[in-house]
Amino acid sequence: MNTKTKNLIVAILFPLLLAGFLLAFILTPATAISESERRELDQAPELTADSILKGEFFTKFDEYTLDQFPLRESFRTLSAIYRFNLMQQKDNNKIYLSDGSIFKLEYPMNENYIVMGGEKLNTLYEKYLKNCNVYYSIIPDKNYFAAAQNGYPSLDYEKLASLMNETVKNMTYIDLYDVLTLEDYYHTDTHWRQEALTPVLETLGAAMGFEAPDLSAATQNKVEPFYGVYYGQSALPVGSDTLIYLTTPATQAAKVFNYETNKAEKVYTLEDLDGLDPYDVYLGGAVALQKITSPLGEKGKELILFRDSFGSSIAPMLLEAYETIWMVDIRYMQSDLLPKFIKFGGQDVLFLYSTLVLNNSPMLK
Repeated sequence: MNTKTKNLIVAILFPLLLAGFLLAFILTPATAISESERRELDQAPELTADSILKGEFFTKFDEYTLDQFPLRESFRTLSAIYRFNLMQQKDNNKIYLSDGSIFKLEYPMNENYIVMGGEKLNTLYEKYLKNCNVYYSIIPDKNYFAAAQNGYPSLDYEKLASLMNETVKNMTYIDLYDVLTLEDYYHTDTHWRQEALTPVLETLGAAMGFEAPDLSAATQNKVEPFYGVYYGQSALPVGSDTLIYLTTPATQAAKVFNYETNKAEKVYTLEDLDGLDPYDVYLGGAVALQKITSPLGEKGKELILFRDSFGSSIAPMLLEAYETIWMVDIRYMQSDLLPKFIKFGGQDVLFLYSTLVLNNSPMLK
């Protein structure tokens, strides 16, 4: 085949290819949600004279076409493979791979935010918790086990803990750094595995005065495949995880009241297994305020757990130690509202936050 013929074929096929993509774009209904990225996709903007004059229409239309491009997911995967395998990039949009796990870089460390987080705990103590037994712990994110060791920029985790310890007053610090390993976290997600929390529970129990439950006696309910939040963000064809939620007589007997919906719920919201984030099976995921009543918990014992998403999976394993557990997420509610729901005095209180939250502490209200 001579050069002239090749050029002619290219000249014919290229416009046909463009026309094909245009036709597919026009005929394919817009997708509302990207399940892999766990976000809403931009929809077609309304065409008005005002939006054109202000330049808003074309900006929004450009975003809409990028989100609704035909075979978008396939092209995302091709792009990620190209960047990692051919261009030998160490990360793609802050996502990197190590030891079979997917990570997202958290850097730099915002020292002012760390101090602000500690001061927020102090404020809550002064307002409500002077007559309580108050503890706090820091959950290291996955980068603690892989970033610096593999040449990626990393938080100074020891300094982070030191800043918190210097700032926080009147609370007992429970160190979890040394009782966690990378294997305790999901390969495709940011969170820890519920079935791997025995060392964490034993450490908390030794400090707070409760007996850690025997997780080996719990029933393992397996959900597979489980694709965590980093799987979709990476756009790479990596393996899946197996999500396990543990049931015990205490988890089956407990009742959960959700103050956002004003409805009674179960410890495990099984309908969330079919949602965008199956990890929400643990207490329904991110909820501002919940009250768990455990008939099999120690009578009269009450815990107030100030938590982020990590707290959802550990709380069910505390239902034998406490008759009542308050789940408080001040990322989603103003802490000034708490006295309307909780009568403070005599409870155990645990602030349990990941380094991801403490490094972005302005989200705490």
